[in-house]
Amino acid sequence: MLVMFYSYYKQATAGPCNTPKPNSWDPIGKAKWEAWKTLGNMSKDQAMMEYVQEIQQVGSCIDCRDEALSN
Repeated sequence: MLVMFYSYYKQATAGPCNTPKPNSWDPIGKAKWEAWKTLGNMSKDQAMMEYVQEIQQVGSCIDCRDEALSN
């Protein structure tokens, strides 16, 4: 889930991925790069909207869980 947020953030701030793929000795960097690369030519505005929508979904899930625990 965190790499998804990272990819939307990078797309919204830097645009499409234009950096070289990290080597296999860097699995975290490689996962982040792959998530960003999969967004292709998504616009910065679209990436911002997707980021916000995902954050809202996570927030609503937390609210539901907290509500269930309090009952």
